Order: sequence, then structure tokens, then C-alpha cells
Amino acid sequence: MRVFLFKIASKQRWTLYIEKSEFFSKKVDIEPTIVTTSSNNNNITLPTQSKGVLILNKLKNIAIESKNEIDNAQDGVGLKGKLKSLLSYLESKIHPEEAVLQQFSKINDNNLIKKHNHHNHHNHIHHNNNNNNNQNETVKHQFEHFNEQRDKASFTIYYPSNIGYRRANRFSQVLMRQKIRFHQKWMIINSLLIPITFAATILPGPNIFLAYNLYRLYGHFQALKGCTNLSRYTKSHGRLLFKPSLEMFECLDGELLQQQQQFKQQQQQQQQQQEEEEQSIDNPNSYEKLSTRLRIPGLFDYVKRIETIENK
Repeated sequence: MRVFLFKIASKQRWTLYIEKSEFFSKKVDIEPTIVTTSSNNNNITLPTQSKGVLILNKLKNIAIESKNEIDNAQDGVGLKGKLKSLLSYLESKIHPEEAVLQQFSKINDNNLIKKHNHHNHHNHIHHNNNNNNNQNETVKHQFEHFNEQRDKASFTIYYPSNIGYRRANRFSQVLMRQKIRFHQKWMIINSLLIPITFAATILPGPNIFLAYNLYRLYGHFQALKGCTNLSRYTKSHGRLLFKPSLEMFECLDGELLQQQQQFKQQQQQQQQQQEEEEQSIDNPNSYEKLSTRLRIPGLFDYVKRIETIENK
């Protein structure tokens, strides 16, 4: 998986983007809890569930029922339709970086590095060395085969080559610390809202408030876990995970220089706030050019969505 670390010039901060945008989900995804019971032919018995687990399962089941009712409604038609429109509006306000961070929630020590079978590699080299008539082809094939058999990381973070490895790692760590504080705060808020949203069950219609609150709590938890994993592994395996990109430097460097000149002009001329905001807008050509050269569709829309949400 390719990950891209770059600077949003208009916001004067760094962000991450991944190429696998098909994993991004804007829909509420709360799966029901399946409880299996032991059969007569099985001597295994399940432990008694605690009261806390039973309460959580009850809240989850209510949220699932409410979600299913809303999904089957027409937008804007009746109470359920209006609630569905409200849910869509709330989902549009979710920060796009959250979906990126959630992709790292399942990274662990077992799947961080992709292992290969080195035994077959050595046998293949020995077999090729017996052929003295094709030494040049053998050496080339051995080199290519060696690169294919090397242990590789499950994801690679590409950064503009002009900033260097240390600054790239530092910028990513700063971003992770900011996001960890953000998602921790909202996890506390969503947890405190559970009793209030659960009380809305007495109202007619589906309890979309509880469903959405649980959905956001789970989303912040996954993003927080992803931040923690990314911060941990970029510290311990930074040299393996980070890789400089000349294409990113060539595509984005001109944009950064242009932004610096614009900010200097703003200070000298002391323009009005509205004019300053217009000059701080990113040049879409730089992100579109980068998206085309590196084949990462959706990059420009991703940046614009971040700007739209953070400007409000």
C-alpha cells in the first residue's frame, strides 16, 4: 500500500493520503453481535456474559434496528426520510483524514513485514550458477530475484525528496500527536453522550441518534488505534517505511514557493482578510499533476475537502 506524506500549503500543515480509496466508507457500518450456543454434542460451555457486555449488546442491537429502518427510507420523505437526510449531512462533515488513519488500525507486528521464503531463493541461485554460458543473464536474474524475495513492509510512506527522512518522520509524528489528542477528546464526548442518546429510544421512530453516536465512537476508536500504530512503527521501522519521492518534490515544490511569495506579499501590502484567503488557495494544477504522475486518483478532491471542513 502506498502512503503519501505532503504539505497542504493553504493550511500550512502536513497530511497523509493513501492510494486505496476503495476502502473508504461513508456509511454507518455496525455489525450485529452473533452469539453462538453450545450444542448437545459439544461439551464446551460459553462463559456467562457480564452486565456491561449485555448492556453494550442491547445498545448495539437498538442501533442496528434504527440503522436498518433509516437505510430503507427515501431521502426527505416522512420522518425517517428526514432523519436519513440528517444522517447524510452529518457524515459529510466527517474529516477525510479519519478514513485514512483507520486503515492502519489493523497493522501489527505480524503483518507489518511481508516475509518471503529465502530457502527457495538460495536454491535458485545455486542452480543458475551451474550455467557458465549465461553468466551475465544469471547475475541479472539473481539480482532481480533477490529484490523480489526481500522482506517488504506492508505499506510505504512516500515524501518529497527535498525535506529528507528526519523531517518527514518528524512531520508525521506531529500529525499523529495532533490526531491522537483529537480522537481521544471525541471518544470521551461520544461515550458521555451514550446515556442521552439512549434515552431518545422512547421517542417515536428509529433512534438514529444512538446509532450515529455509536458509529462515531467506533470511528474515533479505529482512527485512534491507527494513529497509535502509525506513530509506533514509524519510530521503530522508519528507515524501512519512509521513501523519498522526486516526483512529489517536482510537483509540489513550485506550489510551495508560490505560496511563500503570496504570504510575503500579504504582509507587505496588508490586504484585507478576504483577499488573503483568496491568495492562500492551493493551485489545483500541482495536486492534479501529482495525482496523474503517481496514479493516485482523488488526491485533489481529498485536499479540497480538508480545506472546506477546516475553514468552517
